[in-house]
Amino acid sequence: MLREYPKRTDLWSVYLDQEIRLGDADLIRGLFERATSLSLPPKKMNFLFKKYLGYEKSVGDEERIEHVRQKAKEYIDSAAP
Repeated sequence: MLREYPKRTDLWSVYLDQEIRLGDADLIRGLFERATSLSLPPKKMNFLFKKYLGYEKSVGDEERIEHVRQKAKEYIDSAAP
């Protein structure tokens, strides 16, 4: 479904929640990286970055948390005029 509707953050959210319950950290991080690499409106990206940061705060280390923050900052810098 995500191939058909890649900009639907509700689908991303459900899929990520299911994978988080299963617990494969590498797969989950790959999905978050893929989702946050899409060109979406700022409101949707904010949702995805918050979800990603929350995940890393719960299971990741400081380096992973900083990676998410840096990626969010890069998005903000690229979106600014």
